[in-house]
Amino acid sequence: MNKTDMRMFTEAWLWLALARTMLLLLPFRKLAPILGKKILPSPDHEGLQEVQDDLLLRIGTAIRLAGRKSPWRTECFEQALAGKFMLKIRRMKSIVFFGVSKNKQQGNFNAHAWLQCGHYIVTGNKHLEQFTVIACFKS
Repeated sequence: MNKTDMRMFTEAWLWLALARTMLLLLPFRKLAPILGKKILPSPDHEGLQEVQDDLLLRIGTAIRLAGRKSPWRTECFEQALAGKFMLKIRRMKSIVFFGVSKNKQQGNFNAHAWLQCGHYIVTGNKHLEQFTVIACFKS
């Protein structure tokens, strides 16, 4: 891992720690304004700039690696929130999506959060086709 990747990893690890702390201490109504303005789900989100996929790939990779090395929970919501912070300090617009899917075998619902910047899914990009978007927050 080179110095740039190590710095990105360290930054991601610290943002994940903050995200986890916020999720433990704050109700969602206090977190929502941090996520951005609530918008209606739409297949074409205008106002998101086209961005370099290389930087987004590095941010997403750093978040996933830092999550594996964290002693606390670093699931999809923590990762999306940490990614949101990392993009925000770089003045990059993004959208956090929340979705649900029904687990037919167990009869319960699964929830998922993911982060998109431009047309690139930064975090939470697995099995998105299974989820129905219920809320989006854009900044």
